[in-house]
Amino acid sequence: MTKKKRVLSVVDPEKDGLGLPTIMDREVAAKHGAKYVHLAAFAIDVDRVRDEVETDEFDPHWPFGFEVFLTEAWILDELDANTEADLTLLEDATRSVMGRSLSAAGQVFGAQLPFAVYDGVKRGVLPEALSYLFDGWKTEPRELVEDLGALWRQSEAEKVRLARAVTEVSLDPPVAPPSRIILERWIAG
Repeated sequence: MTKKKRVLSVVDPEKDGLGLPTIMDREVAAKHGAKYVHLAAFAIDVDRVRDEVETDEFDPHWPFGFEVFLTEAWILDELDANTEADLTLLEDATRSVMGRSLSAAGQVFGAQLPFAVYDGVKRGVLPEALSYLFDGWKTEPRELVEDLGALWRQSEAEKVRLARAVTEVSLDPPVAPPSRIILERWIAG
């Protein structure tokens, strides 16, 4: 009687996940665990919604930069950047995204994460210690910051409205469960 060779099932990056390029970084996930994975998944999910609803014409239902706004809202609600662990998580996640050649890769879902961190630093709601991450930027995204300012002036109302709108978009695969939990919590108030 011959025994059949047994092998362990391993993750295949070509087959597992969304099958789309995303900001998810295995090394950062291994270092920071579930908190990073939830942040990256949320950024990916809202960016997938942006991709689904984006048109060439302005749609006030989906204001420019809404995915940045929601990602920044997640950061502010779920992290305490005044702690060493969460500050390091934001640094590592931002550097991971910015360290990739995103333009060469085409659409990378979740790539708005550095813009969310940048806006938080500019608005003074994230520590100035993160500003060094953007020293290499040739130009500041001034128009984005201005547009986000309009959203932040009505932050709670906009957060609830956009969270509801995101949950109404049909995605395949659907929004990740941790992202859905946050969105539903925002909707419930």
